[in-house]
Amino acid sequence: MGQEREPDIGSVLEVEIGLDGLTARARWKPGTRPEERAGWNSADVESFLVKSGIHFGVAEEGLTRLLNVRADDEAGWVEVARGIPPEPGQPGRIEWLTQDSKAEGAQGEPQDPSGANRVDLRDRGGIPSVSPGTPLVRVVPPIPGKNGMSVRGVSIPAPTPGAITVVLGPGAQWNEDHTTVLSRVAGHPVYNPRRRWIDVQPMYRVQGDVDYGVGHVSFEGSLHIGGSVQPGFRVKASGDVVIDGAVDGGIVESGGDVKVGAGIYGGTRGSVRAGGSVQAKFIQQGRVSAELDVVAQRSILHSETSAGRDIQVLSPAGTIAGGTCTAVHRIRAAVLGSPMAVPTTVAVGLPQTVRDRWRSVQEELRRMDGQRSKLRLAIQVLEKRLQVRQDPGAVGMIQKLQRDLVELDERIQESRLELQMIAEDMRQFQDAAVSAHKVYPGVKIIIGNAMYTVIQEMDRVRFTLDGGEIRVSPEG
Repeated sequence: MGQEREPDIGSVLEVEIGLDGLTARARWKPGTRPEERAGWNSADVESFLVKSGIHFGVAEEGLTRLLNVRADDEAGWVEVARGIPPEPGQPGRIEWLTQDSKAEGAQGEPQDPSGANRVDLRDRGGIPSVSPGTPLVRVVPPIPGKNGMSVRGVSIPAPTPGAITVVLGPGAQWNEDHTTVLSRVAGHPVYNPRRRWIDVQPMYRVQGDVDYGVGHVSFEGSLHIGGSVQPGFRVKASGDVVIDGAVDGGIVESGGDVKVGAGIYGGTRGSVRAGGSVQAKFIQQGRVSAELDVVAQRSILHSETSAGRDIQVLSPAGTIAGGTCTAVHRIRAAVLGSPMAVPTTVAVGLPQTVRDRWRSVQEELRRMDGQRSKLRLAIQVLEKRLQVRQDPGAVGMIQKLQRDLVELDERIQESRLELQMIAEDMRQFQDAAVSAHKVYPGVKIIIGNAMYTVIQEMDRVRFTLDGGEIRVSPEG
């Protein structure tokens, strides 16, 4: 009579489910004799697993290993089922769409854009800058993960990835769908990763001098230079430029105002050009131009200075001497020229470019008038030749010269019209004036197209235009 087997495999087999619900293992109970393990098959084990609450991930390989435990093996756990762990998603992130800058100071290594061996050691690359409306960063939303499944057949939810939050400074703004940060102003994009703070700063500060340690500086926005602009170095900004030190032979270009704490010394190549006004303690051997005003505290010496409105030297002893000063409305200084009769030209009424154009058009008219006389004379000579004998070549030449004469007359008419327009501009600046407490010989006063040469020292005078001539009157 054969051996009876236990009616339930659970009497010799035990199952354990992991705390995370992702694994299940089984073993023969300690003390189970080999003959008590015999006779069970995979279906028996799997059925018992189901009764034990395991409904997912049963591994056939694990069942086989469990059933093939040798008689001399010590009782040990065998993994018989494995669930699917949840797949985490990707958290939200920000993606820079333009080069960001997180540090002040030097612009980088010397650049060699041409690929040649020679490198301008003053060129260290530009400051990262943006214009209004430039996309700065894109905020990428989180990507959800995938749910897992426990061995009990219960879904395990994937952790929810965190969304990214950013804080915008006053120089940044969201686009319409709140997915992209745009620049609100022209300036320097900055990012604080700890605070996730994004901003565009309209003013960029350079510590110290603009020299070989910093290189040329170019910025879409305003600049604050903590030192001076050294010889041969360029500073360019679309906004204002504030320089605590001096412009010492450097080149400064600004779309706004230029304010120089010390003086402007041009040397051989230095210059300052502003879309607004220029202010400095003094200007010496400089080339300075401003769309609005040029204001010096002490002096303008041996310089080429032009302004779209006024030029002023504010000090009670403020001097303009040497070089040329040109302004549209007024020029004011305590002293014009010097006791040594240094040649000094002071011009008001119209920008120098307009006066230059006036002279250029006049010269062009004289040239075209002479050319017209020559064309008419050539036509007359050919017409007399035709009166003597028939000459087909002369007929063709006359026709060509007549066409040239018509074209020349049209150009003459256009130039005369341009002169009329310039003359109208000149009449609009009849109130232009030059005033000074003292004027020395050697000074030339130009108002519009009139000129006055000072031949003797003058005190407290004002120069204006009256009836096409310069009038000298007491300073009011």
